[in-house]
Parts: sequence; C-alpha cells; structure tokens
Amino acid sequence: MISKVFRNLWFLGWLALINISNYSCDAFLVPKPRRQQPISKSNLKKNDQGHPSLSYEKNTNLFILRATADENDAFFHNLKRTCIKQFMSQRAFQTFMFLLTDFRDPHTSDWLERFLNAPSLIDFHGTGALNMTRFEKWDSYFMELIHMPKEEIIVTARKSHASGRRLFNSGSKNNPFLQQQEHLVEISIDIDPPSLVPRIMAVREQIGREVVSDLDLILIHNEQILPSYHKRLKDEVEYGTKKEGKFDREAMQLLANTIYVHDIENQPIMSHTRKSTFDLLQVLSLHESIHRVLRKYKESGGSHELEYKYLRDFFSSRVRKYFDGPGPYDRADDFIEELLGAVADSKPVSLNQSIVGEVRVLQIVGDILNMRKEVCTEWKYIVDKTNYDHVDLRKSLLTKSWQETNDENILEDRNQAELEAWQ
Repeated sequence: MISKVFRNLWFLGWLALINISNYSCDAFLVPKPRRQQPISKSNLKKNDQGHPSLSYEKNTNLFILRATADENDAFFHNLKRTCIKQFMSQRAFQTFMFLLTDFRDPHTSDWLERFLNAPSLIDFHGTGALNMTRFEKWDSYFMELIHMPKEEIIVTARKSHASGRRLFNSGSKNNPFLQQQEHLVEISIDIDPPSLVPRIMAVREQIGREVVSDLDLILIHNEQILPSYHKRLKDEVEYGTKKEGKFDREAMQLLANTIYVHDIENQPIMSHTRKSTFDLLQVLSLHESIHRVLRKYKESGGSHELEYKYLRDFFSSRVRKYFDGPGPYDRADDFIEELLGAVADSKPVSLNQSIVGEVRVLQIVGDILNMRKEVCTEWKYIVDKTNYDHVDLRKSLLTKSWQETNDENILEDRNQAELEAWQ
C-alpha cells in the first residue's frame, strides 16, 4: 500500500515537471562554446561611433606576430611579441572567457572572440595570440571596449511540441518526421562592452598576483638547470647511471607544491588557468632572454660573432616549433634540452672563408639562463604594479559613465520641456 502511494506521488511529480514548459530540453541547455555562434543584428557594419565591424570568419587563422629571429626587425617585434603586459592581457581575456563558458555564458565569450578577431582563442595555448598591430598597447583592448556602444545578439534555440517522455528523448535529430514538429525561437542577449572591462581587469589583477609568485618559481628552476646537467654527466661517468633528459625538469612540481600549500592554508581561490599561464610564462621569459642575448652578442662586435651566428641560426630554425603558435606543455625546457644536446655535437662555425671557430654552446646556455634571471626579476617589478596600471582605465570608465548619465539627464530635461510646451 505504501509503495503504491509513493509510486503515485512520483508519477504526479513527473507530470508536473513535464507541464512546466512546452520547450524541449535543448532550449534550456546552454550549448558548448563555439558550437552555436550568436548572430549579431547591427554590429556587422560600422556603428555610429565609427568603430570597425566585428566581422568573423570561422576558418580564419589566429593572428600571430611571429617570433622572428631576423636581426633587422627582431628588436621592434620583440617589444610587442614578448611584452609581459601584452601577455597578461591575453591571459586575462582567455581566463575570463573560460569563466564565462564555465558559468553557462558562451555567447559573451564568442562575442569577445569576434571582437578580438581571434577564433578559438579560449583553446589557444601559446603566446602572441592577439592582433598586436591593431592593439598596439596592452590597454588598447580595454580602451576600445570602453567606447563601444551596447549591442544585441540573437541566439536561436529549438522549440518542440513534444510532450511526455519525448520531452527528454526526442529521437534522432536527423529524423524528418521529428523535424517537422520543431520550430526555432530567437532569444535576445544584450552585450554591454564597457561593463566587461572592470570584470576582465579584475581577472588581470589576479593573474598579476599569481605571475609575481610564479616568476620566483621560474627563477628557482632556472638556477637548477646547469647544476642538474653537470650532476647527470658526473653520475654517468662515475656510476654509469644514465637518466632520461639532460637535466631535471622540476618547474611543474614546484608549481604543484605551491598550489598544495595554497589549498591547505585556505588562501583566496586561484585562477582556473594558472597551470597553463605558468607554462607559457616559461616560454615567454625564455623567448625574451634569447632575443636579449642575441642583441648583446651583436652589440659586442667580433668577440661573440661566432656565438651570435650559431644562436641566431639555431633559434630561427626552431622558432616555429617552440615559440610560434599553439603547442604542448614544457616547450621551454624542450628548447633548452635540445640546445644542451648540441654541446657534444657542436661543429665548427665559419663566418667567411678565412674565419672558422669552435662555438662554446654551454657558454651560450649559461648566458641565456643568466639573462633569464634578469628578465624574471625585471618582470616581477613590472607585474607588481598592475593595480596602478589600471588607474587610468578606471578613470576612463568613470568618465564614460558620467557622460552617459549627463546625456540621459539632458535628454530627459528636453523631453520634459517639450511636454510642458504642449500643455
């Protein structure tokens, strides 16, 4: 008797759930990112303030400022390509888009991808992902967002007349008989670009606090590379023990230990993309260090001419593999590993027909690691000032908000005056 009562109650509850709406479940479930692209009503053309249209091509490749090793333009490219502030802006957008998708708002994330003209940016694991020709400075993205008007995007969802169990199991999507019962409904979503700026800035500030800590970890790992390399060589000669790799790769373990201590001490929640940011920070710091060493060799004249030619050729032949575009984790250590592997296989380098010499590859590695120490120390000071860098952006936001409020008051007074004139 009791089981029959519970069965009837369960059946009544099920009917009540079914009658809540005539929409199918697909209308309520937020689609996965980039599966369903929002359709913009008015932003396909230039808006009233003359901003460029947000045209979007699904198959367009990401714009990447190449990590060129050409001595004629490496310096100018390096200013943007390896700028730590530009890197933090890129990671702020990627992390914010990840959070939007995680909280079931992929439409705003897709809108940001079109604004940045960077399809699949949320999945891009690399540096230099954004258009640094259009956005020349780290804050250019935010300034353009601040001055953009509100927009409306239309998202289509499927409405079905199915009822009962068909509400949750509507059969194959390719069934033509079921497709006849389905209709598309349009859902309007408002996008307010200026309101996105403080939210992305908050993410950028959090990333800045983490980067300051992570740069210390890179410094620790950087100091262990050559001692670990020499120890492995010594153990191989004395004890015949040969390990995989040229040195100990402990950077990620250092980060894992930091995360563990962070968790047990109940500190503020870390960003969801800290591990990938840490890996890319290693790549970017190594990239910047190599460019600085190349410039240092070139400026020193003939004393490092052999080292300059060797490192330039070695770097330029591997720049696409390790520094351009998306790639796997540990690319920075992979590059150092390959460079250390060339120590025993180094061949004479000829500058011309009369000058031939041996290159001290191990000395080049030491110079790069020493330069990397300077780079990380310098970046720590820069990143630590992130909150101060955002002061001007906050002023621009307040100014824009005040102007909009003032315009609304003027329009309201004008309408009130017209009404009084007609009375």
